[in-house]
Amino acid sequence: MPNTTATRSAARSSKKPRHRAPAPKSAPKPKPEPEAVVQAPVRRKLVSPVTAPLTFRPPRPLETDASGELTPEERARVEAKAAKRRHEDELWAAYHQSGAADDRNRLWVHYQSLVRYIAERQKTKLPECVDVMDLLSAGNLGLQDAIQKFDPSKGVRFETYCVPRIRGAMLDSIRACDWVPRLIRNKHHLYARTIRELGSELGREPVDEEIAARLDMDLDKLNKLRRELDVKAQISLDGGTSDNSDERDLLRLEMLEDREEDEPTRELQREEIREIALRGLHPNERAVVEQYYFNGRSMKQIGDLLDLSESRICQIHAQVIEVLRKKFRSYQNSVCF
Repeated sequence: MPNTTATRSAARSSKKPRHRAPAPKSAPKPKPEPEAVVQAPVRRKLVSPVTAPLTFRPPRPLETDASGELTPEERARVEAKAAKRRHEDELWAAYHQSGAADDRNRLWVHYQSLVRYIAERQKTKLPECVDVMDLLSAGNLGLQDAIQKFDPSKGVRFETYCVPRIRGAMLDSIRACDWVPRLIRNKHHLYARTIRELGSELGREPVDEEIAARLDMDLDKLNKLRRELDVKAQISLDGGTSDNSDERDLLRLEMLEDREEDEPTRELQREEIREIALRGLHPNERAVVEQYYFNGRSMKQIGDLLDLSESRICQIHAQVIEVLRKKFRSYQNSVCF
């Protein structure tokens, strides 16, 4: 019998060695895309309507007829403008030549219309308590300073030079009369602008956490900021009597309560309530109601006055209260508002 062990070993050696097929190369993993960078919303600096620069209309094109010549109205307008420029040049030449106060005053009178225009424009953007005459007074000081410091050799028209100075003088006078510090005003503008921006971005009213995150502060600092901004408004007592006052001034005056004076309507209401309450009551019940509610006496004092015990007065008071509750309920249902 052949050796089975040797036969098996010879069979193994005669077989060709097996080579494993190389594993298929896996496709390279795609590189992770860089995370999208979330850009913070660009904060644009909003220009305050009070300090916004004056915007002048561009020059109107000249009106011509079919032949290309100026119309009579347009020719008259051009001639009037040229005459005004010649008059201004004459005034400035006389002032720079003599430096007299009379020539300076002529210039001051000539530019009063410009001061009036700036004052009325600023008045539309300021609270109602600011009077346009105060703006005119401050603007005239700025005009006088601009006339003295104007240098025509710079090649700039006087209107371009004096408008910022006149408007600045008006704003300086307003800030000088403001009883709220400028720092608080700036914080209030920043707080209001932040709420407007968040409201436009979110489409709803922002919550405190969102406002604090935009202002880069915590809730405690936000509450502290609100307490700083909680300033009281001033109301002019003469606002309702001036010629330019409106209904809002009168409504504000009606809201002011004078605690030292007795209001006539209040006494009439008390008398009406007393009459309704005491109508149809027993004399003891009437005395309890009148002494307790209208004279301010205690139950013990009312008992001594009526020669009754304090517990009896309490019982009468409870009975009267139940009667009055039904009476006033029926009276309320019978009144039409």
